[in-house]
Amino acid sequence: MFGLTKKTEYGLQLMVHLAKNFGHAPIPLKQVAKEKKLPYRFLSQVASTLKKAGLIETKEGIKGGCFLAKSPEKVTVAEILEVLEGPLELVECLKAEASCPWASGCGQKQMFEKMKGSLKKIIKAHTLEDLIKK
Repeated sequence: MFGLTKKTEYGLQLMVHLAKNFGHAPIPLKQVAKEKKLPYRFLSQVASTLKKAGLIETKEGIKGGCFLAKSPEKVTVAEILEVLEGPLELVECLKAEASCPWASGCGQKQMFEKMKGSLKKIIKAHTLEDLIKK
């Protein structure tokens, strides 16, 4: 099945939640986990990855929590997905270092390249701002 991992699903939930509260006080991760019914420990790992990538920041202390590192209109869905999933590759043969034993007679690669291009165009065109408007 083609799809996103739970890591990315939870990461998007977190980022959208933070985008909705952009400009307000930091939000404790435990609060996000409770409100969204997400496992706190796993969400912490996801938040750590997003923080290392510079997409979110954290504040320690009694009024601490997470917040977006930049405004929602400046964060694309593509950025989030690439941080959490890595480069978008639909199939192995599209990876730069991949070699395909069926390359000489395969018509699938071109179709997968078009699919990848369309998907990248969509996720690069959408920001967190777009997601919170809907």
